[in-house]
Amino acid sequence: MRARELFHKKHLYSTVSESGIKDPAVEHELALLESDAAWVARAILEPTRCGQVPVLSKAQKDIWYWFFLMQWRRTPENQRSCTSDAEASRMIDETLHDMRLIAPDRVDEIAAFSNPEVKARIIRNVRAQSLFGFRANVIDVLERRGIGVIRITRPNKQFIIGSRLVVKLTSFGRSDLNDPKVEMWLPIAADVAVGVGRGDGGINLFQTENDALIRQLNLAIASQSETIAAGSAALVRSIASAR
Repeated sequence: MRARELFHKKHLYSTVSESGIKDPAVEHELALLESDAAWVARAILEPTRCGQVPVLSKAQKDIWYWFFLMQWRRTPENQRSCTSDAEASRMIDETLHDMRLIAPDRVDEIAAFSNPEVKARIIRNVRAQSLFGFRANVIDVLERRGIGVIRITRPNKQFIIGSRLVVKLTSFGRSDLNDPKVEMWLPIAADVAVGVGRGDGGINLFQTENDALIRQLNLAIASQSETIAAGSAALVRSIASAR
């Protein structure tokens, strides 16, 4: 099975009305961002594979930062890690309880929102609509960190991809992205991963054939993802058995 078939889900970010009609507005916004980011990714890949540090314009960097952040935020796994389905359901229940106290004459109308299907639709819609609603200082941090690029130079080694697209590497007591020791990486090809830089606002290229480093990143991707894929079935089996 191809990675696109494995990870692609139709209308994942479409909101749904009470009558069941899907509104793909968020899907369209994401598609536009992906289209813009595709040519930025090519501008990173081509020089990187030649051993050269990519050079991006400010406009290209701006697109990449938005795209990178959205790839981090958009996955269902990341959304559930911020607020699980159970937590979201409890929040709705608490809101409904408060509404019953405020408007006891509308208790039947309020009760309709307790329906599991209605709550699931509310949770879905809130998650989709909140994708683009984040604080500007997150982008500021990405701009300050800059862009890091890892290229695998050994032809028989490669990165896997996971259903959690961006992997975050932290250590005990150190999880703030302002900390240069905290890493985030997004594989954009079997041999290239792009992430946050060292903190100088520039673009840093790191070329490696270090098995341990490549393995560490692949295991991190696998540990944070429900589903993984790679160009090698043997690699998938190896990583799956180790996680």
